[in-house]
Amino acid sequence: MKSAILITARLKSTRLPMKVIKPIHGAPMIKHMLDRLKLATIPDEIIICTSTIEQDDPLVEIAKQENVKSFRGSPEDVLLRLRNAAEYYGVETIINCTADNPFVDPVYIDKLYEHHIKHKNDFTKIEGLPWGVFSYAISKAALDKACDIKNEADTEVWHGYFMDTGQFKWDALHVDDESVYWSDLRLTVDTPEDFAMVTRVFDELYTSGQVFPLSEIVNLCKNNPDIPAINADVLQKPGIPIKVKNDI
Repeated sequence: MKSAILITARLKSTRLPMKVIKPIHGAPMIKHMLDRLKLATIPDEIIICTSTIEQDDPLVEIAKQENVKSFRGSPEDVLLRLRNAAEYYGVETIINCTADNPFVDPVYIDKLYEHHIKHKNDFTKIEGLPWGVFSYAISKAALDKACDIKNEADTEVWHGYFMDTGQFKWDALHVDDESVYWSDLRLTVDTPEDFAMVTRVFDELYTSGQVFPLSEIVNLCKNNPDIPAINADVLQKPGIPIKVKNDI
């Protein structure tokens, strides 16, 4: 059963333009993310899933440079883009994360996959990790069905199709490791404040050629409350409500 990490990535951001390729210590942010994701042992490959729009060309070039796959699909319909990428590469179990989350944890990618397969889920999420560190597991068959039942072309926020429609078997992998548990810690990048916070973490922990573990990030922020304070007032942008076809 082929599995892959599918990274949804665009360069259209408005609150922080071109955020996923903004440099941190001499490399695009997404390159640091790829360094981390490559440490996951279970997925067979990594695929950057971007759009057909010319603005996103740099993401395809980065994929080539980093020896990972790429796929170009619908600019706005993220579910369709993921489905088509999985179909193109023959992926049966999709691990999804987004390129604005440079600290997605490879250890929990492997744990997520094992939980997802063990429980024969259609969709699995993680609860307890910092915001922006978790990922999601989806079966290809469930992704096909979600694309069939949705009645919306803009699916940038799509988790509700699996969790709220009653059409899928899903649950959560609950984190009980105190060294990484901190669901209120914001480690995603949407705004200049988020980027400043993430950059500060790199300033404190980064050594060229090495990937510092999530436990060190959490420990740093616990011992230096001025770091999580940098973006503590940032509000997560609300997503568009899901829409399903009338006969569902």
